[in-house]
Amino acid sequence: MAKTIANVFGLIYIVVGIAGFIPALGGTMGMTPSTLLGVADTNIIHNIVHLIIGFAGVTMGRTDEGAATYCKTFGVILLLIGVLGFFVPNLFGILPIGGNDPWIHLASGVVLAIGGFATAPSGRAATTH
Repeated sequence: MAKTIANVFGLIYIVVGIAGFIPALGGTMGMTPSTLLGVADTNIIHNIVHLIIGFAGVTMGRTDEGAATYCKTFGVILLLIGVLGFFVPNLFGILPIGGNDPWIHLASGVVLAIGGFATAPSGRAATTH
């Protein structure tokens, strides 16, 4: 399950990261936030972060252990960023995470965290006969 989730979210975040650079879609290559697809604020740093999350997903999603680690790690990070976005809409004055972003980050974080933490550990205990 974690491999599928990591790969799907990886691809989604890559697409969103690329779309974030396309002005016709509301994206930007600058620091001034713009509203991507009329839904969420983004800027060049936000786009790069989305690409990093995406490439991490498709890279780590190749193995069960990597996928579980990706889902756990980015699930928790996105949950924290989601909550933070309600209180700090522009992190450090350079990363827009307010508006609709907290809801998107919380939803992503929940799915990723569940996928990661619900995955059974791959290691097996030694048994003696």
